This record gives sequence, structure tokens and C-alpha cells, in this order.
Amino acid sequence: MQTLHALLTALKCSVLRAKLEAPKKFSAKKNPLKNKKLMAILNPGIMRKKLSRKRAHEEGTKEQKKVQEEKKARLEASKKHNSTAKKGDETFYKTLMKAFETNPKAEEKEGEEQAESEGE
Repeated sequence: MQTLHALLTALKCSVLRAKLEAPKKFSAKKNPLKNKKLMAILNPGIMRKKLSRKRAHEEGTKEQKKVQEEKKARLEASKKHNSTAKKGDETFYKTLMKAFETNPKAEEKEGEEQAESEGE
């Protein structure tokens, strides 16, 4: 017959403890990209945002009109920029190349100065 102390130490042993206590159960992990409810918990307002993005592609909705107005404004701004910055003598490349051009007036002055100095 075992003593009470020996019995308690045997129960504390990990091999017997596993039999007495059930293993802890964990819930299965869920992917928020596939699970809409979980995504809504992690990112509040995502459902409304997805709905408005969907409506932006449907004809006749307020969201689609807003998208078209923004697109029109963006294209007009692009045309305005292209008409001023990409045509004429003030374009980036032409102003850059002007820095490398030689001034004919400066060359003439240098030539005149050399002729005067030779004449003296």
C-alpha cells in the first residue's frame, strides 16, 4: 500500500496529468480575406467601402457619377499641363539644351578683342 505522499507525487507526474486533464482545444484559424464577418471585425467599415466600390462600376449610381467627374477633371488638368509644358520653346528639354548652346555674340566680342589686341 502506497502512502498518500507517494500518491500525490505520482499524480503530479506529467504522464498521469495528461490522462487526468483533457488537452486544451484551440479554435481553427480563419482567413479574413475569405471570411467576411471576420474581416468586418478586423476592419470596421470594410463592408460599406466594398459596396461603394462595387457601385462605382454600376451605371447610373451616385458613386459612378462621382468617379466620372474626378476622371474628367484629371484629364482636363493633364491636357492643360501638356499644352503649356510640352509645347513651344519653354519645354524642359529645350531649356536644358539652351544651356549648352554657344552665344554667337560672345564669340564675336572675343574675336574683336583679340583683333584689337593684335593690332596694338
